[in-house]
Amino acid sequence: MVETISQHVDTLKFHYYISKKITDDSFKSYIQKIEQLISLKKESQEAANNYQDTKTINKYFGTHKFNVMDKGIKGFSVVIANNDISIALRKTKSKINPSPIMKVEFRAEFLARKGYKQAIKIVNDFVSTHLLDSYRIKISEIHLATDVQGYNFRPLDFYRVKTRARKRTSYEEETDFAKASLYGGLTTFTGMTFGSGDYHLRIYNKTVEIMKQKNKGFAKTLLWSKKSNYDAEKTVWRIEIQIRRAKLKRLVNSDKNTMDDYSNILNAIPDLWSKALTDYTFKDINRDLTAQMMDGVRVLKNGTEKPFTKNAIYQIFKRANNLYFWDGLKTWNGHEPQLIETAFKTPTPGAFEYVSNSIKSLYSTVGKHYGSVSADVLIKAFKEADEQNIDKKQVSLLSDSFEKSIDWFERIEYMKQVGVVDVPDYKDLEANIYQTVFKADEYIKDSPYSTHLQERLEARTVFPPAVHFYEREIG
Repeated sequence: MVETISQHVDTLKFHYYISKKITDDSFKSYIQKIEQLISLKKESQEAANNYQDTKTINKYFGTHKFNVMDKGIKGFSVVIANNDISIALRKTKSKINPSPIMKVEFRAEFLARKGYKQAIKIVNDFVSTHLLDSYRIKISEIHLATDVQGYNFRPLDFYRVKTRARKRTSYEEETDFAKASLYGGLTTFTGMTFGSGDYHLRIYNKTVEIMKQKNKGFAKTLLWSKKSNYDAEKTVWRIEIQIRRAKLKRLVNSDKNTMDDYSNILNAIPDLWSKALTDYTFKDINRDLTAQMMDGVRVLKNGTEKPFTKNAIYQIFKRANNLYFWDGLKTWNGHEPQLIETAFKTPTPGAFEYVSNSIKSLYSTVGKHYGSVSADVLIKAFKEADEQNIDKKQVSLLSDSFEKSIDWFERIEYMKQVGVVDVPDYKDLEANIYQTVFKADEYIKDSPYSTHLQERLEARTVFPPAVHFYEREIG
């Protein structure tokens, strides 16, 4: 049985912006404080040089003690830090500034000790009292984590996670066995990651991490030890999602409000967590089939091997159920989630200017590569691009381009539904594209359409049902 022993906010990063309501006196006071801190930073740099980093410069704000760091962060004038938070501060000439004037990062231990709500209150009260009394906050990054016991993730699980993320990484570490020389190269699986940057899922062995990094041990005392279902003898695995503002501001809640708003994000933590575990889905695929997907080759009943195509893997994931405990993890601390959707970037209409620029780019790139832009060379370029696309994605160049066209129409449809944008006559444009698909299918017999494209076209229900698609086996 899989037990959830903790669900918590593990990382918070805030950007503070000057409010339009700030007074001249308040802004002047802030600048004076920054200038004082910059002077202390110079002292800290001298101390680092003269005392080889053994001396630190401290600054008290009431009862709050901070170290003034000798090194800064790009774009900010000075950094102060203590065991709870670090604050990067910017000196600016004008109170009308579109950039953040402060950047605050909450320590994971501080969040675990106080809980994110109390930690935020403490920090905002500190900022208001000692630094800037009128500000707006944007959340630049948030990490949500769930710690579980009762299931030990293994290397094959890496291939059971369904995601559109292109970047995946798995981790292994050497195991320190007394008889390691007898067993040879023994390794232990410690985790895996999916996606990167703005939207990132990590699943990792928290028990091993604590063994390697003793300063992470606060999780035992602050998050686990008081939980009745925690078993100190079992391994703890952490499932953690990282979301940055670039992703957050493209999300809308059930009230069609964006996640760019500070309060909306904090109120939607259960919803963000549920969406992440929906976007990154753990599928129940048997061991043999998973191993074959890992190898990229499927063994048929007659013993012959057949390379896996992109569509074959898609169908496996489509038919598979979610792993037995995955959906249960979507509930965050007992709160049932509300729907959060991705508000896609506003679609750019297909104006002739973009067509013209694309043609210019095509001629320029072909000329640089082949040394000519003759008709024969252009045909050669298209053929080689098609072969490369088939080799890389198992679908033709034409099929891939139609997929992107459907993506465009679906984004328009969604944005129209949420009242963000309306592209006139887009249904006529869509019908014209599909007619192009049919005509291309008549003339380009050797250009295969993927089953996925066929299913998406059928789902749109805007074309005659009796359309024949020519397909061929790839690889």
